[in-house]
Amino acid sequence: VLRGEAAKALEREPEVALPARIDAIAITGLTRTKTYVVRRELGFEEGDVVDREAFDLAVTRLWNTTIFAHVKGRVVSRDGKNVAAFVIEDKFTLNPLVGYGLGGSAFFFRIGASENNLFGHFLEAQAQYQYFDGFHGGQVILRNPRTFGERVETTLDLERLVRPRPHFADQRTLARLEVLALAREDVLRYGVRIDAFADRFLPPLEPPERFPAATETLLVEPSLRVGRVDTVRLRQKGASLEVRQGLGATSSPVVSTYTQTTAELLAFVVAGERWNFALRARVATISKVPEHLELYVGGLDLLRGYLDNYVRTRGYVLTNLEVRYVAFDSTWVALMPVVFTDAMASEVAPRALFSAGAGVRVLVPKFVGTGLRFDLAVPFRDPTVSPNFGVYQFF
Repeated sequence: VLRGEAAKALEREPEVALPARIDAIAITGLTRTKTYVVRRELGFEEGDVVDREAFDLAVTRLWNTTIFAHVKGRVVSRDGKNVAAFVIEDKFTLNPLVGYGLGGSAFFFRIGASENNLFGHFLEAQAQYQYFDGFHGGQVILRNPRTFGERVETTLDLERLVRPRPHFADQRTLARLEVLALAREDVLRYGVRIDAFADRFLPPLEPPERFPAATETLLVEPSLRVGRVDTVRLRQKGASLEVRQGLGATSSPVVSTYTQTTAELLAFVVAGERWNFALRARVATISKVPEHLELYVGGLDLLRGYLDNYVRTRGYVLTNLEVRYVAFDSTWVALMPVVFTDAMASEVAPRALFSAGAGVRVLVPKFVGTGLRFDLAVPFRDPTVSPNFGVYQFF
């Protein structure tokens, strides 16, 4: 329940049965976000007849922007008029970005900031600097989720970052443009991502070292997503299936063109007031390419309990299952304990890899992008790999 006198007053007003003609739209509670941003998400205007499904979709779209800490909406009667009334609380959207790592004799870190609601216009900007064992780099991301006022997301990503690999460190200079359009009540999303990047190689964090040939690559990836995952406060619900089909051209002496395919299923179920069940299933394949363009799996992003980039492969199947429980929820801090299991099979691994563990999500609901995971995972059937502990965001 949204705190504050405005929300309590809204609850006391007589509610109008839907469908109904909307005579007026009232928005209160905003401190940073411009009013037009909220009205744009609603999908209806004064004079439109709105049914329950359309009104609930409007509230869901406001939550899915991720820039609001609370959203409360009702159609109420005021002075004989049907008023679509919304009481909304902004999140703080300027957040620091900090990360670091250590391996062998090398130390590296990233530092920067992200803003998800630039000047209150629902524009996203991110910048960070990377130091990697004497090499300097960085990243700038600009995103407009509502390009030209439409439900079209445009992202520009410019970066020069070093990615550690088992036998080398990949210094990649990349320019990315992605355009995604939402349709059919956001259940359908389609678009294309274009990457142009150059790979150069540095000594690995741990020996032995083996350097591939430097390459320049162009990758075009059309994508299609069916379904929708909605966020309500701390939990998620719904399901989606996304397929990406990429075609790449590279200067590598190994191969000049290649294809890659990724399909990912996400499913979330809300139970009661506190439980959330989450599933991710991913299938990925890539044709013959130089080793630095192959698929790397392992570590806290996909397969917890195993070392970063533990498996290098041209195809894998992976699942992540989580049970989440909202143990504590307030404006400034929320705690969500979890138990999970990860599993992966690939064309190079002699057997499937499994891990299981538990952790806690420490969230600041008033801030955007502060969902951190502290996970302790134990791998099965591979005593040479140690359990690990780490921090990262929701999948």
